[in-house]
Amino acid sequence: MMESPSEVLMRALEGRRLGAYSLSPRDLKPGRTGRETYFHLFLLKDGGLSSNPVVEGLFFAGRGDYIKPWLEFRYRPDVAFPGGARADLEEEGLTAALFSVLGELIPPGGSMMAIYGAEEHPLFRETEKGLKRGFPPPATPLGRYLWNAGLRWFKDWYFPEGWLEGNMKLQATRPLDDGVRAERERGAREELRSFIAVMEGRELEPWEEKSLSRAREVLSGLV
Repeated sequence: MMESPSEVLMRALEGRRLGAYSLSPRDLKPGRTGRETYFHLFLLKDGGLSSNPVVEGLFFAGRGDYIKPWLEFRYRPDVAFPGGARADLEEEGLTAALFSVLGELIPPGGSMMAIYGAEEHPLFRETEKGLKRGFPPPATPLGRYLWNAGLRWFKDWYFPEGWLEGNMKLQATRPLDDGVRAERERGAREELRSFIAVMEGRELEPWEEKSLSRAREVLSGLV
């Protein structure tokens, strides 16, 4: 019998460790179809549950071999705990680990879509500035995390094509097989080389320097 999306989520996320925290998916409710579920992902530390979720998401568990799972989510790195304590997963260096865990929900052919528009955290502001400037997605903060989670094809939904698409978001898809992966990485290699060549001849702002550094790091893993 096929697992429900809620069962898939709970099995993949409940109790997973993230540094000093563990993950707790809650507030699960059906989406538009029986294969979708909305959820909030909270942090637990020393028995205390975060006052706000670190992730607000919609998960589609797929249907058969032809409609692959996807995850659309809003990431909120800065969370509060009862008593006034706060945590920022980005500052603690835990964003990559969180994206890796979320990425386990996504098989070959599936996608993750990270919302970025109009978010206050520097992670999203820098991503939005880079994408609007036409930077390669892996050179942006969100894009780099999605790349490191094994996703290779990107689409920037900077202007949704219809009302159902919702917020601005960066979509990234996991390659179906090694051949597709190699093709996507060849394209990324060319794009990153061109970007680096252009940026190296300019006087850059600090956030642009970081984008250039990310591009070099990703490219070094492709050579």
